[in-house]
Amino acid sequence: MGSIVTVTGEVPSADIGAVLMHEHIMCNLYRISGNSDHLLDDVDLAVSELRHLDETPVRTVVDVTSVGLGRDLETLRQIALTTGLNIVAGCGWYRDPYLPQEVFDKTSDDLADVLVSEITRGSDDGGIRPGIIGEIGAYTDPMTPAEERVLRAGAFAQVETGVAIYTHAARSTVGIEQARILLRMGVPPERVVIGHSDTVPRKEYWSELLDMGATLGFDTVRPHFPYDVEVRIAGLVWLAERGSLDRVVVSNDVCFRSHLRAFEGGGYPYCATDFFDSLRRVGFGDQEFRTIFHENPARLLDVP
Repeated sequence: MGSIVTVTGEVPSADIGAVLMHEHIMCNLYRISGNSDHLLDDVDLAVSELRHLDETPVRTVVDVTSVGLGRDLETLRQIALTTGLNIVAGCGWYRDPYLPQEVFDKTSDDLADVLVSEITRGSDDGGIRPGIIGEIGAYTDPMTPAEERVLRAGAFAQVETGVAIYTHAARSTVGIEQARILLRMGVPPERVVIGHSDTVPRKEYWSELLDMGATLGFDTVRPHFPYDVEVRIAGLVWLAERGSLDRVVVSNDVCFRSHLRAFEGGGYPYCATDFFDSLRRVGFGDQEFRTIFHENPARLLDVP
């Protein structure tokens, strides 16, 4: 068993507990959307919400807030020290229209150099090392030139460092093209997670990604709409029956205030508690929980 890179240093994989692979703690979508629900900037509120995880097996949270979404590594470190949680930070750039000017001013090689420097030596703001590349996204299919430039930078950095890469591919089959580009550039398929795969509930889409060797992100698991919950349960049952449960990670993707418990959302505990209780009622058990929330994340986050 290896170790993972958190904002406070390396942690043995045996000590990471259950892992939420796609969350946001500090996040600013508001600067583009203008919707105040889309702003997470209250440190005290974040700590309060994360403390709900004390009553769960979750001990590690992966914050994939990339540049363009208000990434704040030093604040993440302070929150980790306050809560006692292992927090893994992401790196890279999000998607149009959230991309900063540097994405348009630099080549993929230049952007890759930034990622490699952060991953190997630490960020400029505090020397904090990210433990994953992402989330790197696309608004829809096809990707914009800038989005593809960022994805290619992530691929270059992954090949050089070995760190896993996590994409954003919501409500679009753009994940297929993302995976193809990454694999053509030499990224090992077992180091690729196609995020928000659960927002495209088509078995042929999932099958194509799985056949390429990628991991699916079932990472928008929230209690707001019963139909959406049932779709994700059915998808995970299908993955289990297919023998592919070792190629999925499950998370909430908390990124709005309305996702928090303080605002009557499911909060950070939901997918590992109430949602998994629903999976238990259709035959999942402790081993499935361990596969989804510990073994798969540990494989992806393991220090190369």
